[in-house]
Amino acid sequence: MKNQLPFLRLGTALLYFFLLAVLTTPAWGVRVKDIAALRGARDNELIGFGIVVGLDGTGDSQESLLTRKPIVNALERIGISLKSQDILGRSIAAVWLTATLPPFAKSGQRLDITAATIGDAVSLRGGVLIMAPLRGPNRLVYALGQGPIAGIPKGVSRADALPAEELANLSIGSRMVASVGHVHGGAIVEREISLNLNSRARLYMNLHSPDFTTAFRLSKLINQNLGIRSARAQDAGTVEVSVPDSYLGNTVELVSFIENLEITPDHTAIVVLDERSGTVVMGGNVRISPIAISQNGLNIQVKLPTLNVEGTQGELTEGRILASSVFMLKGGTDLKEIVDGFNKIGASSKDLIEVLKAVKTAGALHAELVIR
Repeated sequence: MKNQLPFLRLGTALLYFFLLAVLTTPAWGVRVKDIAALRGARDNELIGFGIVVGLDGTGDSQESLLTRKPIVNALERIGISLKSQDILGRSIAAVWLTATLPPFAKSGQRLDITAATIGDAVSLRGGVLIMAPLRGPNRLVYALGQGPIAGIPKGVSRADALPAEELANLSIGSRMVASVGHVHGGAIVEREISLNLNSRARLYMNLHSPDFTTAFRLSKLINQNLGIRSARAQDAGTVEVSVPDSYLGNTVELVSFIENLEITPDHTAIVVLDERSGTVVMGGNVRISPIAISQNGLNIQVKLPTLNVEGTQGELTEGRILASSVFMLKGGTDLKEIVDGFNKIGASSKDLIEVLKAVKTAGALHAELVIR
């Protein structure tokens, strides 16, 4: 017995340290930068009109002045005078250009462009976009685009431009839309968006998903790390941060510090039902109030304090369920338990979806229900 005491003491010590490690493990959290962003640090959409040349007979028809007139104007600026009807063939196409200007983009940085036909062109494969300005909502030019069109596989043609009998003979791969292409790195930034952070005395962090609890937690977290009254939640989506004296003129370091703090976000209970695929997606805070349901011979009672599901036939005795099509749950149960119960008795996804819709209608499902 004496020889066993050291081992018992060692086992007790190991158990103590294990429990201590479990109890002191920090709560699950995510980085602030994954749930919030600095106000003003946002993408900006650019649009423009352009002409694609060099197409192999798949461009706009000769009746399309939308293409011919811009080409005539461009040629006149370099001393070549032509009329619209003088431009023959279908080697050119009018396109609508879109690009995204990221925050803090600098002059000379390259952007990707998406080009989509706006005339009757069949395909942009093999074409080259000639120089075109890309403008912001204020009509100022922020980038210039030019380059070869890419992203259209060989043999792909626009399906709606073909007769029905030819369309029926096309393979699935050939039915892809060829009227949209990309110019990778085709736009060069010419104008920068000014966003001087180092001159600011206050910053604003905007939550991607506004939530009062998360906003309060974020302001409390910042105050714990930067000092009391450094941050306050303005509303469910915004946290105002006063730049401490030690970070004045060095706001980038402050933003980096805040973004890498870990926080446990809160969210509204939600259940997403996809009726076509039978998929059910739910959060961890979904609860069910006491309710009784009967659906196609499947009986559910959310009432008892225990969950009992058995696979044999029988009768209800002393709070136990012995029928394969009947199970009981305690009030306030997690929705996951209901799903697990459905799986155990072999109920279909369609039955589960119908039950959840009925429970929501009855007011017993305490979650937002999204049906797709």
